[in-house]
Amino acid sequence: MKGSYSLRQRLLLAGTLGVLLVSAVATWLLGNSFESAALATLDRRLQDDFLAVLAHAESDPDGNLQMRPSSDQRYARIFSGSYWQVATVDGRVLHQSHSIWDQSLALPAALGSGTPVAYDLQGPMDQPLRGLARQVALPRSKQPVIFAVALDRSHLHNDAREFRQHAAVALGVLTALWLAVLAAQVGFGLRPLNQLRDTATRVRQGEDARFAVDGLPMEVAPLANDLNALLDHQARMVARARSSAEDLAHALKTPLAVLAAEVQGSGEQWRSSVASQVQRMRASVERYLAVGVAVDSRQRCAVQPVAAALARAMQRMHGPQGRYFDVSGCGAEVFAGAREDLEEMLGNLMDNAGRWASQRVQVSSRVVDGSLLLCVCDDGPGLPSAELSRVLQRRVRLDQRDSSSGLGLAIVCDIAESYGGSLCLENADPGLRALLRLPLAQG
Repeated sequence: MKGSYSLRQRLLLAGTLGVLLVSAVATWLLGNSFESAALATLDRRLQDDFLAVLAHAESDPDGNLQMRPSSDQRYARIFSGSYWQVATVDGRVLHQSHSIWDQSLALPAALGSGTPVAYDLQGPMDQPLRGLARQVALPRSKQPVIFAVALDRSHLHNDAREFRQHAAVALGVLTALWLAVLAAQVGFGLRPLNQLRDTATRVRQGEDARFAVDGLPMEVAPLANDLNALLDHQARMVARARSSAEDLAHALKTPLAVLAAEVQGSGEQWRSSVASQVQRMRASVERYLAVGVAVDSRQRCAVQPVAAALARAMQRMHGPQGRYFDVSGCGAEVFAGAREDLEEMLGNLMDNAGRWASQRVQVSSRVVDGSLLLCVCDDGPGLPSAELSRVLQRRVRLDQRDSSSGLGLAIVCDIAESYGGSLCLENADPGLRALLRLPLAQG
């Protein structure tokens, strides 16, 4: 269809979008994880700085807070990025590092007693800082004071941005590799379908090819089996249609010759002759149209009513010669196919048995290995063993007593094989037994 995507394109498009989405999310997550880890490291440094500053604090005998000089040069350089400050609870600065110079550190709004608070603030040069503040009550101190330390955190954002850039480049390379692997995976996964396509092309071009099943994945092998079954079914239908057309042409040959002779004759009794041959041709056309139609395994047909109706018809045809048709052996089995096909097959077998029987033709049905087995047995002379298989071939006629065309048993074979069944003959001693195996309707 115009504008539609192939299966390969769909898989590659979906895989590419998935890989790009995963790469973008991975870059974002890795960047955030790095920034969170760097911030946690900075907070731990602030904890150490806080304890170091607190260690330099003491109270004099009057309870006034004093700060001993620190040897840490970070607090001696102006705007170095490392600061500390001691203030009263109301925010009045008592002591601070020389690095702050003439400014002060902002304190968090809510600061509980004895609970350290980490927060972000702006530094003396509008540099972003990370601070840690805590309210502390020193021994002999008149009132609690707030200790605060802060570190420059501008490098944290720079490091996180640089990490995200490196991660994006690395994931970009990995994405390219993933896409190459995806393309190879799609090509390898679709290779069995390409094999099916090549075989289908050969079939479409007229070759009698079948889909190879060996080596196919377990998900594709059933499809190949189904396609092979469909091709086999189609081949049987084509062969059946050709055989039916051939049989019809053969059956019409004699009536047409009679009519042609009647045209060339004197014209006496032409009405009865034409009526007889027209009736014969009509019967042939109806018969081979019924044989030539495609099988329909979805239909269901009970065996016993069909056998009983055919027995009544055969009794009228062969009863005057002393033959009797017994269908009491037919049970409630159901044929998985069309009634017309069952009538054609069983009718041909019963008619053939009626010609050869001495007195009795028995018809029975039973289930064998999940299939419907119909048995038509006569008490006639039977056949030589060498002729049992040859008589099933087209136009092989052993009965020279009437105008039989030798196509009846071949027609039964054709219909049975189109349903996946079979017909075989065996001597019953006395008589001949025809065994017709057909699909059985389940349930």
